[in-house]
Amino acid sequence: MSTESMPTRVIWWGVGVAIGGALLIVAAPAALNAWWAPNTQEWQSAMLVFDIVMQIARILFAPLGAALIAAGLVMRYVDRRLRGEHIADRPRRWRWPDEANDGA
Repeated sequence: MSTESMPTRVIWWGVGVAIGGALLIVAAPAALNAWWAPNTQEWQSAMLVFDIVMQIARILFAPLGAALIAAGLVMRYVDRRLRGEHIADRPRRWRWPDEANDGA
């Protein structure tokens, strides 16, 4: 993976994780009810495992997807700022201060 394609891949991974998590949260209850008949012992066991998986999905996937999207956007922004052709295009706040102008 090159540094030019890394922000794009991170953004797409974030979109995929967020959409996959949303689909899991939306579609999984209907799928579980279609596979097992409610009010049976097997259904209660599956519902226990399913509830744990859904709690993890609700806590993990949406924030992880959003964080990956944000990280990709930040990487893209920093790459554009550091790629400036002239020294004036580069961000001044990221340079070390001169020792002669430190006031000591």
